[in-house]
Amino acid sequence: MEPINEELPGANGSHNNSQQPRCVVFERNNPNIPNQTKQALNLLRNLANEFWKWFLQKLDQLLSPKLRLADDPQLLERISQARGWKTAAIRFIEFHPTTSLMALLTNQDVVLIYDQRSECPAKLQSLKQTDTTCVAFRPWSQSCELAVGCAAGICLWQDSRRLSDKLNIRHMMGTHHLQVLEDEGHNYVTSMQWNEDGTILITAALGSSHITLWEPDCQQKIRLIPNPGSLSSFSLLRYSPDFQVLFCASCEAGASLCQLNRSEWRSKQVLMQHRIQTAVWTACGSFLLFVRDGSTRVYSCTKDREATLFLCPQPLWSVELVIDLRDVTICAGQQRYCGEPQTFAMDPLGIYMATIFKEQSFVLLALLVNLRLGSLQLLPLEFICCNVDGDQYPTCIAFGVSNPQLRWLMIGWNTGHIQRHAITAKDFKEAQLIHS
Repeated sequence: MEPINEELPGANGSHNNSQQPRCVVFERNNPNIPNQTKQALNLLRNLANEFWKWFLQKLDQLLSPKLRLADDPQLLERISQARGWKTAAIRFIEFHPTTSLMALLTNQDVVLIYDQRSECPAKLQSLKQTDTTCVAFRPWSQSCELAVGCAAGICLWQDSRRLSDKLNIRHMMGTHHLQVLEDEGHNYVTSMQWNEDGTILITAALGSSHITLWEPDCQQKIRLIPNPGSLSSFSLLRYSPDFQVLFCASCEAGASLCQLNRSEWRSKQVLMQHRIQTAVWTACGSFLLFVRDGSTRVYSCTKDREATLFLCPQPLWSVELVIDLRDVTICAGQQRYCGEPQTFAMDPLGIYMATIFKEQSFVLLALLVNLRLGSLQLLPLEFICCNVDGDQYPTCIAFGVSNPQLRWLMIGWNTGHIQRHAITAKDFKEAQLIHS
């Protein structure tokens, strides 16, 4: 993958300190006097061009969500990571990074928060919380705090009491208060990510061509535009596990790999010809796995360490084919047609990856094999079907950690059934023995 290098315009002429100042005679036909009328016209032309660009951007921010949804009512459903977003009973599953809490997002725009100690969930809902798409627990928060992406922007919920080991989810009813984070045009949020310490929330929205960084504690926000030459909004954000790189996928075509901090925003444009359907980082942060819309091929994107070290101080990214999921044969010899992936989920230990497909009624569990030559391989292990009767298909998936000896692959089905698939392997060799 070739990097995009931008050159800053420099001065073409040189300044000679020994040069004597010239004497300019102010005469009407003196050729040394610039044409003031021409200068004024050029200035007005530049100002008009800048104003026109600003006007088009503002117009896009104000009207694009209404126009796009009116022209294509299925747009939000098509770019969502949930299969059948509009009708699926469960749209999104999220695990708290340090506790046993789990959040389920329903198609009734209600967030259900579960704890292992109770069967009765807490319910978070509001009239402002509509057309919900995603949920993100705030890491290192002293209370149960989570963000919900919706049409209005972001609904930030916070439990009024501190988290503790004795917390019982049944007593959380009515203890949450709501704060709505809004920005001009930044509506119909499509994806969100917290930074490492939970101080900044990064969001993308269908109604704007910029990404917003929110600092809820300081009541501040920063607008960032990874691709100033495009007015396309973004459908997917994925922070690398080391929080050094942010993957930003466009709603239309292409994606950016961005290095982000408070003072600088470096963006590398990649894959300009196709829209990215889904993507996920490996747990080690060395690889980004992604699939293009309309394709069955899974690719990996990784830094070319040798080229970066010897040729360029900035990272160069290379793309390789990992596997074609059109027809898949698992270790037991069973073969099935899978087709186009809908979404990926990565095991917190980086051993497994799970995949939902756009037109299949099962989940594929695969083993990640990191080859010595710096490439990645996916080894299909098993097809996971629904463990209850009925015509059901998976809509969303997520990995969660129950305890050091047990992890869960949580699967949400279109009827609202939640299925837990136990994961016990703690390393690659143990996973090979289990599935051999």
